[in-house]
Order: sequence, then structure tokens, then C-alpha cells
Amino acid sequence: ANSGCPNWLPWVICRAMENAEPGLEVRTPLLHLALHDGTAAFLILRLLPPRTWWQLRALSPEWRQLLDDHADSCADRSPSSRELDWASRRRECVGLVKLLVEAAGPLRTANEEVDFAGCVYRAVHFGSTGPLQQLLRPLAAESFARRAFALGVIREALVQAAVAGDADTCLAVLQQHGPGSAGATSRRLRSDDAAIALKAAADWHLMSPDDVPDGQRKAVDEVLKAVF
Repeated sequence: ANSGCPNWLPWVICRAMENAEPGLEVRTPLLHLALHDGTAAFLILRLLPPRTWWQLRALSPEWRQLLDDHADSCADRSPSSRELDWASRRRECVGLVKLLVEAAGPLRTANEEVDFAGCVYRAVHFGSTGPLQQLLRPLAAESFARRAFALGVIREALVQAAVAGDADTCLAVLQQHGPGSAGATSRRLRSDDAAIALKAAADWHLMSPDDVPDGQRKAVDEVLKAVF
């Protein structure tokens, strides 16, 4: 049972709103407003820290459909969706992550920076290139975050992807912030950064030679060496 919550409101959030602060009579009418699903979700999620978006995204295909805007992520919503073509799948995606990321900035405090960086690294860890690129995109803007923070997060994301043997994620980082990307020149990665990622991957291979298959390691090497 959802305690009278509307269908568009996640049960966990609904219960939290009902139980948070007794005496706020205005809360109950708000729960029953007839809002567009995407609009309602955005108004609620933008009040939560970025790490919460990722936690909700991992709950179900329905959450991924709501948050992501790329077909591969939300194509598994139902068995019948496997029969849809790519364009149809993409139309089913709402893509709130892009709007939520833009609304999260500018990052003004250390806590906001740590929270945002954690989301980037989690996307790298799970190899979710679509959400990763959405998270990395605003770091190219000088108004979104400090240059030192932005470059530090981008470099670390590349190193983590290289060490994990994830060539697709390395490529996603370089597409957003590589030497030929559309971002500000002062926030682009250079060949030195690719070399550091290559060395980190090689060092990890020496310590744990069986951790990453040779094919994945070679694919990472090809992606990073193309920057030179």
C-alpha cells in the first residue's frame, strides 16, 4: 500500500514527506496534485543530493527510464521493449539526469564538490557511460565548478577507468574532455594525463596481473595512446 500517495511519487519519498515534520498541513494537498510524471519527479529530485539520483537509478528499470536519456539504459523496462527499435526506446526515456545535473550547479561548497565527485566515480565504477558523460559535461563550464576541482575529477575518472580495463569509459571521458573536445581549453585533458592513466593501469597490472583480461587492457591502451 502507498498510504494514498499519487502514482508519480515514489513510495519511499512519499512516506518521508508524510512523517518528516508533524503539523505542516500544506503537505497533504501537495501529494495529490495532478502533475506530469517528469515534472513532479524533477521538482522532488532536485531537492535531494546527487548521490540519491544514482541510488534511485539502481532500484529498477523504471527509475533508469525516468533518469537516463540513452536507449541502452532504459530499453529493458519490459519484455516487449526488446522488440522496439532504437528511436522508439529513446522516446521512452525521460532523461532527468541532464536537467538535474545542470540544476545542481554551481558547486560552491566542499560538501557539494565531494557529493558530485562521488557520483562521477560511481558512474565510472559501474561503467555507465551515458550518465557519466552527463555528469562530466557541465565541468567544462567555468561557472559550474572550480577549475582545479573539475580537472581533478576528470583526471581521476580517466585513471579509474584505465585501471579497471574499461576502454568505453576511457573513451567517454576523452570525448567530453579530451584534447579535441568542445570544452574550455583550460579544462581539457592533455597527452600527459593519458600517459598518467596508462602508467596507473600498467602499475595495477603488475600488482594484480589476473585482475583485468589482456583484451580489455589492450583496448584501454589503444584508446589512451590515440591521445598522443
